[in-house]
Amino acid sequence: MKKPVYMKGGLHWLRNDGSIVAFNPETEKARLISIRFPKELCSKTLFTAADNNLILISATEEVFYVYAVENILTDPKWVVLKQIRNGVLDEKMLYSWYPEAYDGKCLMLREILKKDHYKQVLHGYDLRANKWEVIGSIPGWYTSALDFYQFTPSLSSVIGLDAKEEEEILACDHKKISSINSIIRMLDGISS
Repeated sequence: MKKPVYMKGGLHWLRNDGSIVAFNPETEKARLISIRFPKELCSKTLFTAADNNLILISATEEVFYVYAVENILTDPKWVVLKQIRNGVLDEKMLYSWYPEAYDGKCLMLREILKKDHYKQVLHGYDLRANKWEVIGSIPGWYTSALDFYQFTPSLSSVIGLDAKEEEEILACDHKKISSINSIIRMLDGISS
């Protein structure tokens, strides 16, 4: 199970069988989107959202395939949007690598090198300029998991954080609890 992706007011999880669970937090309803992985799917993948589409990046040492879900409500299928040549890996020093982030304008690749105590190098592919560049590096001693988030600076502020709402403790057999359990079983791929 991959991490959820937020798009159009809902959370989306990519399941191990290729289907997608969509959850609307406002209505507290979930639905299963039956879809199969592309036949050419590689083991290095990234599930994300860009340009109002659910995106699946499938990568080999030679190329990144960028897929988007088409006809999500009627006949969902993955279609190839782009192919990006993977031209930055240094085979001699390479330990491992992963596609890390994609926003429709830039693709990020994390490369872990054997040399320099497993230093990590972040590469970015600018889709407008059609070229790879080194964005930065992460020291080898930094072993925490990395999560990348798209951030847009804003002058807006959040109002109401100081106001505390009364907490509600729900009984184990409460209707909301059983609904949440059903959603979790769906995410795990277990049918009830």
